[in-house]
Amino acid sequence: VEVANIVPAGGEIHAYEPTTGDIINLSQADMFVYNGAGLEHFVNHLQNTVVNPDLVYIETTSGLELLVNDDEEDPHTWLSPLNAKKQMENIKNALISIDSDHGQYYENRYQLFANKLNDLHEQFATFLAPGFGQYLVSGHAAFGYLTNEYDLIALPINGHDSEQEPTQQDIANVIDIVNANDIQYVYAESLTPSDAVLTVVGETNAELAYLNTLESLTNEQKITGEDYFSVMKDNLYSIAKGFIQS
Repeated sequence: VEVANIVPAGGEIHAYEPTTGDIINLSQADMFVYNGAGLEHFVNHLQNTVVNPDLVYIETTSGLELLVNDDEEDPHTWLSPLNAKKQMENIKNALISIDSDHGQYYENRYQLFANKLNDLHEQFATFLAPGFGQYLVSGHAAFGYLTNEYDLIALPINGHDSEQEPTQQDIANVIDIVNANDIQYVYAESLTPSDAVLTVVGETNAELAYLNTLESLTNEQKITGEDYFSVMKDNLYSIAKGFIQS
């Protein structure tokens, strides 16, 4: 299988628009894999533009129970390892449907990585157990599936869209909760935290830490061999340290 990502390394999916080159490549492709749940706003445009009746569109979140906040579906499903496993299974089934001659190969590869996702899930469950019922404060609402899976409480400062600006009252409410619960860390999703995140850190005793939403990998991360598993383990360490009592 030859795989190409239409979003450039380190790109921002929320603002991405398909290029002419994307349209040409998809006109010759067998399958287009996308997350769904509203993440890729351009899918309908592709379906109406790409001239390729044989192109199979695979929405990997099909069959998942989606979280809905403010009438919007939360697309960040993959931040739960068990959701990621289901999404991988949907891709595997689609590959077998169009390339049945290699069905056993796809089954074997799926099982290999399904086992790795099961192990990752067990690590999250074990190391986040001390945080049961505690808050995870983040820049925007990307971690609802993770917090639901491991009995934490998501407390985003912004909404689902990283470009969305919170109100002053939103920020004040988060500051009050952080101070009242002596929360140790407030998490940004990039090395350039939003003003809202910096305000919360500045008005509390919490430290700034980082989580990766895994919407894409940078070229540097690819060169150094990072992948879903390595980044998610970094996320696990970053979250778990907030529940260690000093």
